[in-house]
Amino acid sequence: MSKRLMVKVPAGTDDGQKIRLKGQGQRHPSGGTPGDLEITFAVEPDRFFRRDGLDVLCTVPINLAQAIFGSRLKVRTLDGRRMVLKIPAGTNPGRRFRIRGQGVEKNGHRGDQLVEVTMSVPEQLTPEQEALLKEFAEKSGMKY
Repeated sequence: MSKRLMVKVPAGTDDGQKIRLKGQGQRHPSGGTPGDLEITFAVEPDRFFRRDGLDVLCTVPINLAQAIFGSRLKVRTLDGRRMVLKIPAGTNPGRRFRIRGQGVEKNGHRGDQLVEVTMSVPEQLTPEQEALLKEFAEKSGMKY
């Protein structure tokens, strides 16, 4: 015999977390009261967010000009909103920025969202772009 149950998944449920539903399990073949049903949650990974406790991490690419001159990025949060994140001039790849209170909520506590920037570099340059970049590199003392 099978039956459908509506189960409320608690906010902030972790992978492998279990809940027990009393009296919702199978009845022993010789009769008696039904046993308990234990549910183990498997949290599917998200394409954009990763969890670290109550914090959520995401990676956002920026280009060379944004890293050098600074920029403003719109970053998606867990609730689907977009928040503006100020990227200061001189930002290096791998730097993390914290958006307070935008992580997972559990038992009255809420984590943060950590945004890590990566560098997207053009795969091809025009001859003019290459010449300008080489000139910049030479004047800046950069080896290539």
